[in-house]
Amino acid sequence: MYVDVFNGDADGIFSLIQLRKVFPVDAASQVLISGVKRDNALLGRVSNSQARDAVVHALDISFDKNTDDLRRLLSQGASVFYCDHHQARTLFEHERLECLIDFSPTVCTGLLMNAYLDGRQRLWSVAAAFGDSLNSVAEAECAALGLSAAEVSALRELGVLVNYNGYGASVDDLHFAPEDLFRALMVYDSPLDAVADSAVDAPFAVLRRGFAEDMALAATADVVACDDVVRAVMLPAEAWARRISGTLGNDLAHANPSQAIVIATPNGDGATLTVSLRAPKVRLEGAGDICARFDGGGRAGAGGVNALPVDALEEFVGAVRAFYK
Repeated sequence: MYVDVFNGDADGIFSLIQLRKVFPVDAASQVLISGVKRDNALLGRVSNSQARDAVVHALDISFDKNTDDLRRLLSQGASVFYCDHHQARTLFEHERLECLIDFSPTVCTGLLMNAYLDGRQRLWSVAAAFGDSLNSVAEAECAALGLSAAEVSALRELGVLVNYNGYGASVDDLHFAPEDLFRALMVYDSPLDAVADSAVDAPFAVLRRGFAEDMALAATADVVACDDVVRAVMLPAEAWARRISGTLGNDLAHANPSQAIVIATPNGDGATLTVSLRAPKVRLEGAGDICARFDGGGRAGAGGVNALPVDALEEFVGAVRAFYK
């Protein structure tokens, strides 16, 4: 049995697409496990019976948030390949564990997978890099491949849209469950074919329409702090706001490269916020460490907190300002 566990964002989905195009498996022997982008502790959803003597791939999910369940799966006889780019302080060795982990700020899981597979599905890795907001890295890859301006634009938009689909409090907020989006995109030979599909119900078309509608609503969002160092935006407690939060943060970060970007969205409990942090593009460091101080996490260039008390937002913004000033 093959158990493929992957983050529900562009990086996770495109990493798995690369893997399964190079090493295909029969649907009857494959279990897919994913969730919204913030749902990183996904190995906990792999049962002992599923893990028994299985081959498990863990893609673009935090090692630190899955360490205990990883040990459990290994104890059941699973062989695990772990590929990720987030901070990993709990790394350990095991005879049936292979890790490909690099948390450099210019790396994403899709690019790591591309290197692992010797570039055999490289275009999907470029879309992953665009989705993970590594635009300069993705553009360098496009230049090396000799892609046209139209092809670069297509890969960028696909990456952004698939990444956008991953944001939400639950899968109910999303246009596609990540497992379904993976299956829908796997039918295309190339990410450029996915963009070229003109069917009204094609995944690219559905996501493009939803994205345009949500971004129009985001234009009305409240800016709660703005200075030379940090820009903080508060979104309403609506499904569209939860969907657009990550992409809005990425867009603001690219438009304001010297500012750290904070996007806050109320959670359903009325007492906490989901917070996304983007480090200034001119200084890709510290985001994950700042968020870790508030029970969150992430990587150098981007981080988040799933349940920041509402009255702690000012303290969080202050910590961001103090770090980057």
